[in-house]
Amino acid sequence: MNRRKTLGIALLALLVATAGCVDLVLGNTPTFESAEANVSETALDGSGYELSNSDTQVISRNVSVAGQERTVRVINHVTQYNRTLSLGPFGDRELGRVIVFTTPQIEMAGQALNPATDWSERRVVTEVAQQYAGIDDVSRDSNRTVPILGAEREVVKFSGTTTVGGDDVGVYVHVTKFTHEGDVVVGIAVHPQQLPDEEDRQDVLLSGIQH
Repeated sequence: MNRRKTLGIALLALLVATAGCVDLVLGNTPTFESAEANVSETALDGSGYELSNSDTQVISRNVSVAGQERTVRVINHVTQYNRTLSLGPFGDRELGRVIVFTTPQIEMAGQALNPATDWSERRVVTEVAQQYAGIDDVSRDSNRTVPILGAEREVVKFSGTTTVGGDDVGVYVHVTKFTHEGDVVVGIAVHPQQLPDEEDRQDVLLSGIQH
């Protein structure tokens, strides 16, 4: 084996090992797991929001590494909080929702192996909000910043609809997405359009995200 080829193999092995992906070189199925994120008790206190669901997603994904197909296992975490809101003729409904989602950043030699790293806020709505909050007919409305985990984070506001008692109800969906300590952290807040003041309450919860 010539020196150049030997050096190339050694460099590839170093890059893989540095990224925590040595199993890929060995042909095994490595597992990458994000740290859980949630909303602090301080932010929740008096908000009316309560923990509704804490879920772990295990996803197997095929990736191409050094010209070879490999499988990686990705473990994501989702935490959801709900609040019951009064909707007049629709009665009281759990339509105040805050969802915190984390997925690991996975990179090797500059190649992102987790496509969620590059999701736009709109893609987040498609992939996460529709699954956990049943949101349809989404369109972008505006954006703002909210202090989260020591930095000002952009929050993009979308309008959409959800179904309540067989009828469509207009909702706002607020999405923030950023990287923190090796993970992609996503915060999503949903509330009826007829209750615009709920946005301020949900911003407090987004500010209270801990990871």
